[in-house]
Amino acid sequence: MDTTRTPPQQAKCHPMRLSRRDSLHLGLITGLGMMGLGPASAQTRSYPTRPVRLVVAFAAGGAGDFLARLVQQHLQERWGQAVVVENKPGASGTIAADLVAKAAADGHTLLVTNQLIVQAPNAIAKVPYDVMRDLTPIAELGGAPLILAVNAGVTQARTLPEFVTELRAKRGNHSYASVGVGSMGHLYGAQLNETAKLDLVHIPYKGSASVVTALVGGEVVTAFSDYATMKPHVDAGKIRLLAVSKPDARTSQLPTFTSHGYQGLDSYSWIGMFAPARTPTAAVQQIAADVNTVLRLPDVARRIAELGLDTGGSTQQQFASMVAADFARWPAVMRNAGIKPE
Repeated sequence: MDTTRTPPQQAKCHPMRLSRRDSLHLGLITGLGMMGLGPASAQTRSYPTRPVRLVVAFAAGGAGDFLARLVQQHLQERWGQAVVVENKPGASGTIAADLVAKAAADGHTLLVTNQLIVQAPNAIAKVPYDVMRDLTPIAELGGAPLILAVNAGVTQARTLPEFVTELRAKRGNHSYASVGVGSMGHLYGAQLNETAKLDLVHIPYKGSASVVTALVGGEVVTAFSDYATMKPHVDAGKIRLLAVSKPDARTSQLPTFTSHGYQGLDSYSWIGMFAPARTPTAAVQQIAADVNTVLRLPDVARRIAELGLDTGGSTQQQFASMVAADFARWPAVMRNAGIKPE
Protein backbone atom coordinates (compact mmCIF):
# COMPACT_ATOMS: atom_id res chain seq x y z
CA MET A 1 0.00 0.00 0.00
CA ASP A 2 1.05 3.59 -0.51
CA THR A 3 1.91 5.14 2.87
CA THR A 4 3.61 8.26 1.48
CA ARG A 5 2.69 11.43 3.34
CA THR A 6 3.72 15.04 2.89
CA PRO A 7 6.85 15.61 5.01
CA PRO A 8 6.32 17.81 8.07
CA GLN A 9 6.80 21.55 7.62
CA GLN A 10 10.02 21.48 9.64
CA ALA A 11 11.69 19.52 6.88
CA LYS A 12 10.72 22.10 4.24
CA CYS A 13 11.69 25.19 6.22
CA HIS A 14 15.30 24.35 7.06
CA PRO A 15 17.39 24.10 3.89
CA MET A 16 20.59 25.24 5.72
CA ARG A 17 23.25 22.84 6.99
CA LEU A 18 22.20 21.10 10.21
CA SER A 19 24.34 19.75 12.99
CA ARG A 20 24.36 16.00 13.46
CA ARG A 21 22.31 16.40 16.64
CA ASP A 22 19.75 18.60 14.89
CA SER A 23 19.57 16.19 11.96
CA LEU A 24 18.80 13.28 14.27
CA HIS A 25 16.13 15.31 16.07
CA LEU A 26 14.52 16.36 12.78
CA GLY A 27 14.60 12.81 11.47
CA LEU A 28 12.71 11.59 14.55
CA ILE A 29 9.98 14.23 14.09
CA THR A 30 9.69 13.43 10.39
CA GLY A 31 9.40 9.72 11.06
CA LEU A 32 6.67 10.22 13.64
CA GLY A 33 4.76 12.52 11.32
CA MET A 34 4.82 9.95 8.51
CA MET A 35 3.45 7.34 10.91
CA GLY A 36 0.54 9.62 11.71
CA LEU A 37 1.66 9.85 15.34
CA GLY A 38 3.71 13.02 15.54
CA PRO A 39 3.02 16.74 15.98
CA ALA A 40 2.70 17.35 12.24
CA SER A 41 -0.21 14.91 11.98
CA ALA A 42 -1.96 16.39 15.01
CA GLN A 43 -1.66 19.89 13.57
CA THR A 44 -3.05 19.02 10.14
CA ARG A 45 -5.83 16.56 11.06
CA SER A 46 -8.96 17.63 12.93
CA TYR A 47 -10.30 14.06 12.72
CA PRO A 48 -9.94 11.60 14.28
CA THR A 49 -8.66 12.85 17.62
CA ARG A 50 -9.02 9.55 19.50
CA PRO A 51 -9.66 5.85 18.75
CA VAL A 52 -12.56 5.06 16.42
CA ARG A 53 -15.17 2.34 17.08
CA LEU A 54 -16.20 0.40 13.98
CA VAL A 55 -19.44 -1.34 14.93
CA VAL A 56 -20.11 -4.25 12.56
CA ALA A 57 -23.66 -5.59 12.20
CA PHE A 58 -22.37 -9.05 11.25
CA ALA A 59 -20.85 -11.96 13.10
CA ALA A 60 -17.15 -12.57 12.61
CA GLY A 61 -16.20 -14.58 9.53
CA GLY A 62 -18.57 -13.32 6.86
CA ALA A 63 -17.98 -11.02 3.91
CA GLY A 64 -19.14 -7.91 5.79
CA ASP A 65 -16.80 -8.63 8.68
CA PHE A 66 -13.94 -9.23 6.24
CA LEU A 67 -14.51 -5.89 4.51
CA ALA A 68 -14.74 -4.04 7.82
CA ARG A 69 -11.48 -5.51 9.10
CA LEU A 70 -9.67 -4.96 5.81
CA VAL A 71 -10.62 -1.28 5.80
CA GLN A 72 -9.90 -1.01 9.53
CA GLN A 73 -6.28 -2.06 9.10
CA HIS A 74 -5.56 0.66 6.57
CA LEU A 75 -7.61 3.41 8.19
CA GLN A 76 -5.78 3.17 11.47
CA GLU A 77 -2.47 3.40 9.65
CA ARG A 78 -3.73 6.39 7.71
CA TRP A 79 -5.30 8.13 10.71
CA GLY A 80 -2.67 7.37 13.32
CA GLN A 81 -5.44 6.25 15.66
CA ALA A 82 -6.68 2.83 16.67
CA VAL A 83 -9.77 1.64 14.81
CA VAL A 84 -11.47 -1.02 16.93
CA VAL A 85 -13.91 -3.49 15.35
CA GLU A 86 -16.89 -4.49 17.50
CA ASN A 87 -19.13 -7.24 16.13
CA LYS A 88 -22.76 -6.66 17.17
CA PRO A 89 -24.87 -9.09 15.11
CA GLY A 90 -28.52 -9.88 15.61
CA ALA A 91 -32.05 -8.55 15.18
CA SER A 92 -31.56 -8.01 11.43
CA GLY A 93 -28.75 -5.54 12.05
CA THR A 94 -30.78 -3.27 14.31
CA ILE A 95 -28.64 -3.88 17.42
CA ALA A 96 -25.56 -2.42 15.75
CA ALA A 97 -27.48 0.33 13.97
CA ASP A 98 -29.20 1.46 17.17
CA LEU A 99 -25.89 1.62 19.01
CA VAL A 100 -24.40 3.89 16.35
CA ALA A 101 -27.56 5.97 15.86
CA LYS A 102 -27.43 6.89 19.56
CA ALA A 103 -23.66 7.51 19.67
CA ALA A 104 -22.05 10.94 19.79
CA ALA A 105 -22.20 12.56 16.35
CA ASP A 106 -18.48 13.24 16.10
CA GLY A 107 -17.36 10.53 13.68
CA HIS A 108 -15.66 8.38 16.31
CA THR A 109 -18.37 5.69 16.23
CA LEU A 110 -19.10 4.24 12.78
CA LEU A 111 -21.33 1.46 11.49
CA VAL A 112 -20.69 -1.22 8.88
CA THR A 113 -23.88 -2.92 7.70
CA ASN A 114 -25.70 -3.93 4.54
CA GLN A 115 -29.06 -3.23 2.91
CA LEU A 116 -30.75 -4.76 5.96
CA ILE A 117 -30.60 -1.27 7.40
CA VAL A 118 -33.31 -0.08 4.99
CA GLN A 119 -35.26 -3.35 5.03
CA ALA A 120 -35.51 -3.99 8.77
CA PRO A 121 -37.98 -1.15 9.48
CA ASN A 122 -40.49 -2.99 7.27
CA ALA A 123 -40.02 -6.30 9.08
CA ILE A 124 -39.57 -5.27 12.72
CA ALA A 125 -42.47 -3.49 14.38
CA LYS A 126 -40.50 -1.29 16.76
CA VAL A 127 -37.13 -0.32 15.35
CA PRO A 128 -35.68 2.05 17.99
CA TYR A 129 -34.33 4.56 15.46
CA ASP A 130 -35.24 6.17 12.14
CA VAL A 131 -32.69 5.05 9.55
CA MET A 132 -33.14 8.07 7.28
CA ARG A 133 -33.17 10.57 10.15
CA ASP A 134 -30.65 9.14 12.62
CA LEU A 135 -27.88 7.79 10.39
CA THR A 136 -25.74 9.28 7.63
CA PRO A 137 -24.46 7.13 4.71
CA ILE A 138 -20.71 7.52 4.22
CA ALA A 139 -19.30 5.01 1.73
CA GLU A 140 -20.07 1.78 -0.08
CA LEU A 141 -17.37 -0.75 0.80
CA GLY A 142 -18.37 -3.44 -1.63
CA GLY A 143 -21.07 -5.83 -2.63
CA ALA A 144 -22.07 -8.82 -4.65
CA PRO A 145 -25.01 -10.53 -6.30
CA LEU A 146 -26.87 -13.12 -4.25
CA ILE A 147 -26.58 -16.79 -5.17
CA LEU A 148 -28.95 -19.66 -4.46
CA ALA A 149 -26.92 -22.51 -2.99
CA VAL A 150 -27.86 -25.99 -1.85
CA ASN A 151 -26.32 -28.62 0.39
CA ALA A 152 -24.67 -31.01 -2.06
CA GLY A 153 -25.21 -33.98 0.26
CA VAL A 154 -28.93 -33.36 0.81
CA THR A 155 -30.09 -32.74 -2.75
CA GLN A 156 -29.00 -34.21 -6.06
CA ALA A 157 -30.34 -31.21 -8.00
CA ARG A 158 -27.78 -29.52 -10.20
CA THR A 159 -30.02 -26.89 -11.77
CA LEU A 160 -32.71 -24.59 -10.43
CA PRO A 161 -35.52 -26.35 -12.36
CA GLU A 162 -34.39 -29.71 -10.95
CA PHE A 163 -34.37 -28.26 -7.44
CA VAL A 164 -37.84 -26.76 -7.83
CA THR A 165 -39.18 -30.12 -9.05
CA GLU A 166 -37.62 -31.86 -6.04
CA LEU A 167 -39.12 -29.36 -3.58
CA ARG A 168 -42.58 -29.69 -5.09
CA ALA A 169 -42.39 -33.49 -4.80
CA LYS A 170 -41.62 -33.37 -1.06
CA ARG A 171 -43.59 -30.45 0.32
CA GLY A 172 -43.33 -29.49 3.97
CA ASN A 173 -39.82 -30.88 4.40
CA HIS A 174 -37.52 -28.05 3.39
CA SER A 175 -36.25 -24.81 4.89
CA TYR A 176 -33.93 -22.02 3.86
CA ALA A 177 -31.60 -19.75 5.82
CA SER A 178 -31.01 -16.01 5.76
CA VAL A 179 -29.18 -13.44 7.89
CA GLY A 180 -32.45 -12.18 9.40
CA VAL A 181 -36.09 -11.28 9.00
CA GLY A 182 -36.47 -8.77 6.18
CA SER A 183 -33.02 -9.46 4.73
CA MET A 184 -32.52 -9.93 1.01
CA GLY A 185 -32.04 -13.65 1.57
CA HIS A 186 -35.38 -13.76 3.38
CA LEU A 187 -37.09 -11.74 0.65
CA TYR A 188 -35.55 -13.84 -2.10
CA GLY A 189 -36.86 -17.02 -0.47
CA ALA A 190 -40.34 -15.51 -0.16
CA GLN A 191 -40.20 -14.38 -3.77
CA LEU A 192 -39.05 -17.82 -4.95
CA ASN A 193 -41.87 -19.43 -2.95
CA GLU A 194 -44.36 -17.16 -4.69
CA THR A 195 -43.08 -17.43 -8.25
CA ALA A 196 -42.23 -21.16 -8.16
CA LYS A 197 -45.19 -22.19 -5.97
CA LEU A 198 -42.99 -23.62 -3.20
CA ASP A 199 -43.34 -23.88 0.59
CA LEU A 200 -39.79 -23.33 1.83
CA VAL A 201 -39.75 -22.37 5.52
CA HIS A 202 -37.57 -19.39 6.50
CA ILE A 203 -35.04 -19.75 9.34
CA PRO A 204 -33.08 -16.60 10.34
CA TYR A 205 -29.47 -16.73 11.56
CA LYS A 206 -27.01 -14.16 12.89
CA GLY A 207 -24.74 -13.35 9.98
CA SER A 208 -23.78 -14.83 6.63
CA ALA A 209 -21.12 -17.10 8.15
CA SER A 210 -23.78 -18.70 10.37
CA VAL A 211 -26.07 -19.09 7.36
CA VAL A 212 -23.42 -20.99 5.41
CA THR A 213 -22.51 -23.08 8.46
CA ALA A 214 -26.16 -24.09 8.78
CA LEU A 215 -26.28 -24.95 5.07
CA VAL A 216 -23.09 -27.03 5.19
CA GLY A 217 -24.32 -28.78 8.34
CA GLY A 218 -27.64 -29.74 6.78
CA GLU A 219 -29.79 -27.66 9.14
CA VAL A 220 -31.34 -26.18 5.99
CA VAL A 221 -31.38 -27.43 2.42
CA THR A 222 -30.78 -24.10 0.75
CA ALA A 223 -29.81 -20.47 1.31
CA PHE A 224 -29.19 -17.24 -0.53
CA SER A 225 -25.74 -15.86 0.19
CA ASP A 226 -22.74 -14.19 -1.38
CA TYR A 227 -19.99 -16.01 -3.24
CA ALA A 228 -17.28 -14.76 -0.88
CA THR A 229 -18.69 -16.52 2.16
CA MET A 230 -19.54 -19.73 0.32
CA LYS A 231 -16.42 -20.11 -1.82
CA PRO A 232 -14.38 -22.40 0.50
CA HIS A 233 -17.32 -24.82 0.81
CA VAL A 234 -18.01 -24.68 -2.92
CA ASP A 235 -14.38 -25.59 -3.56
CA ALA A 236 -14.69 -28.46 -1.07
CA GLY A 237 -17.78 -29.79 -2.85
CA LYS A 238 -20.10 -29.34 0.15
CA ILE A 239 -22.19 -26.60 -1.44
CA ARG A 240 -23.57 -26.47 -4.98
CA LEU A 241 -24.53 -23.18 -6.65
CA LEU A 242 -27.68 -23.09 -8.80
CA ALA A 243 -28.52 -19.50 -9.80
CA VAL A 244 -27.37 -15.91 -9.36
CA SER A 245 -29.24 -12.60 -9.13
CA LYS A 246 -26.89 -10.74 -11.46
CA PRO A 247 -24.08 -12.25 -13.55
CA ASP A 248 -20.49 -11.17 -13.06
CA ALA A 249 -17.06 -12.46 -13.99
CA ARG A 250 -16.80 -14.78 -10.96
CA THR A 251 -20.13 -16.48 -11.58
CA SER A 252 -20.40 -16.23 -15.35
CA GLN A 253 -21.18 -19.96 -15.60
CA LEU A 254 -24.30 -19.59 -13.44
CA PRO A 255 -27.69 -18.84 -14.98
CA THR A 256 -29.70 -15.97 -13.54
CA PHE A 257 -33.09 -16.43 -11.91
CA THR A 258 -34.57 -14.29 -14.67
CA SER A 259 -33.21 -16.64 -17.35
CA HIS A 260 -35.26 -19.41 -15.71
CA GLY A 261 -38.36 -17.24 -15.67
CA TYR A 262 -38.31 -16.29 -11.98
CA GLN A 263 -38.81 -12.54 -11.63
CA GLY A 264 -38.00 -10.18 -8.77
CA LEU A 265 -34.68 -11.84 -7.89
CA ASP A 266 -32.27 -9.45 -9.60
CA SER A 267 -31.06 -7.16 -6.81
CA TYR A 268 -27.52 -6.37 -5.67
CA SER A 269 -26.37 -6.84 -2.08
CA TRP A 270 -24.22 -3.97 -0.81
CA ILE A 271 -22.15 -3.37 2.33
CA GLY A 272 -21.56 0.18 3.49
CA MET A 273 -20.40 2.51 6.25
CA PHE A 274 -22.61 4.92 8.20
CA ALA A 275 -22.17 7.55 10.91
CA PRO A 276 -24.62 9.06 13.37
CA ALA A 277 -26.74 11.84 11.89
CA ARG A 278 -25.48 15.36 12.49
CA THR A 279 -21.88 14.19 12.25
CA PRO A 280 -20.03 17.27 10.92
CA THR A 281 -20.01 17.38 7.13
CA ALA A 282 -16.26 17.86 7.07
CA ALA A 283 -15.74 14.63 9.03
CA VAL A 284 -18.20 12.70 6.84
CA GLN A 285 -16.48 13.85 3.67
CA GLN A 286 -13.02 13.07 5.06
CA ILE A 287 -14.02 9.57 6.16
CA ALA A 288 -15.59 8.92 2.76
CA ALA A 289 -12.49 10.17 0.95
CA ASP A 290 -10.14 8.12 3.15
CA VAL A 291 -12.24 4.96 2.78
CA ASN A 292 -12.33 5.31 -1.00
CA THR A 293 -8.56 5.91 -1.05
CA VAL A 294 -8.10 2.66 0.87
CA LEU A 295 -10.43 0.78 -1.50
CA ARG A 296 -8.33 1.91 -4.48
CA LEU A 297 -5.12 0.45 -3.05
CA PRO A 298 -4.07 -2.40 -5.37
CA ASP A 299 -3.63 -4.92 -2.55
CA VAL A 300 -7.02 -4.07 -1.05
CA ALA A 301 -8.80 -4.30 -4.42
CA ARG A 302 -7.07 -7.61 -5.12
CA ARG A 303 -8.09 -9.14 -1.78
CA ILE A 304 -11.70 -8.02 -2.23
CA ALA A 305 -11.82 -9.47 -5.75
CA GLU A 306 -10.31 -12.76 -4.58
CA LEU A 307 -13.28 -13.23 -2.27
CA GLY A 308 -15.78 -12.66 -5.05
CA LEU A 309 -16.83 -9.17 -4.03
CA ASP A 310 -17.08 -6.04 -6.13
CA THR A 311 -15.15 -3.11 -4.69
CA GLY A 312 -17.16 -0.04 -3.67
CA GLY A 313 -15.80 3.43 -4.30
CA SER A 314 -18.83 5.55 -5.14
CA THR A 315 -18.93 9.08 -3.78
CA GLN A 316 -20.65 9.85 -0.50
CA GLN A 317 -23.50 11.49 -2.39
CA GLN A 318 -23.91 8.51 -4.74
CA PHE A 319 -24.01 6.07 -1.84
CA ALA A 320 -26.54 8.21 0.03
CA SER A 321 -28.75 8.26 -3.08
CA MET A 322 -28.55 4.46 -3.40
CA VAL A 323 -29.54 4.03 0.25
CA ALA A 324 -32.51 6.39 -0.18
CA ALA A 325 -33.64 4.55 -3.33
CA ASP A 326 -33.48 1.17 -1.60
CA PHE A 327 -35.36 2.55 1.40
CA ALA A 328 -38.17 3.62 -0.94
CA ARG A 329 -38.16 0.35 -2.90
CA TRP A 330 -38.33 -2.44 -0.30
CA PRO A 331 -41.66 -1.71 1.51
CA ALA A 332 -43.70 -2.69 -1.56
CA VAL A 333 -41.56 -5.79 -2.16
CA MET A 334 -42.07 -6.92 1.43
CA ARG A 335 -45.80 -6.28 1.37
CA ASN A 336 -46.09 -8.33 -1.81
CA ALA A 337 -44.13 -11.13 -0.12
CA GLY A 338 -46.57 -11.07 2.80
CA ILE A 339 -43.96 -9.99 5.32
CA LYS A 340 -45.48 -7.94 8.14
CA PRO A 341 -43.64 -6.12 10.93
CA GLU A 342 -43.36 -8.33 14.02
